[in-house]
Amino acid sequence: MKDREKESPPAEAVAEVPTGEGVEEGPAGGGEPADTLDAASLKEQLAYLAAEFENFRKRVAREREAQAAFGNEQLLRAVLPFLDNLERAMGQAGASADALLSGVRMTYDQFLAELRKFGLVQLPAPGGMFDPSLHEAIASVPSSGKAGGTILAEARKGYLLHGRLLRPAQVTVAAPPPEDDGGDAPAGPGERT
Repeated sequence: MKDREKESPPAEAVAEVPTGEGVEEGPAGGGEPADTLDAASLKEQLAYLAAEFENFRKRVAREREAQAAFGNEQLLRAVLPFLDNLERAMGQAGASADALLSGVRMTYDQFLAELRKFGLVQLPAPGGMFDPSLHEAIASVPSSGKAGGTILAEARKGYLLHGRLLRPAQVTVAAPPPEDDGGDAPAGPGERT
C-alpha cells in the first residue's frame, strides 16, 4: 500500500476523487473499504499537479518569447539574397542606366515572387474600381472618359497578407465631371444672381 501512495496517479484519477463515505462494496460484496486517498496523499498529488502546471506555464512563456524573437527568421533568410543583389547593383557604378535598371527590376520581381510564398499579394489598383475596404483615396480628379470611382493612378501600392488587408493602396480616383448648366458659374458668397 505504501508503494501505491507514493506513485502519483494520472490527472483523471485526481478529478474523480470520491466524495462519499469512502467505503464501497468490493467485487466480493464484502463491504471492504475501496482504495481511497487520504488527506496527505491528496495534498501531495495536488502539489505535484500544481508544480506540473507551473512548469507547463513557464515552458509556454519561454516558447512564446522564442517565437517573438525568432518568428521572422524564415522570412529574413528569404530576404538576404535580395540584399546581396542590391549590393551588387550598387557596386556597378560604371554600368549603364539601362543595365542597372534591368538588374533592379529583376531583383524586384524576384523579391515579390519570394514574398508571395509567405502569403503577401499586391492589390491590383490602376484601372479597377475604388473599394474603400482596400483603397485609400488621396485625390479625386474629374474625368469625362472614365466612370466615377475608377482608379486613375496609384501613389502607394496596397498589400494583402493571406487574404487580409496589410496596407491599403493610396489611389487617385476618377470623379464624374461637374455638370455644366449653360456656362454660368454658380454665385459665390456675397455675389448676386
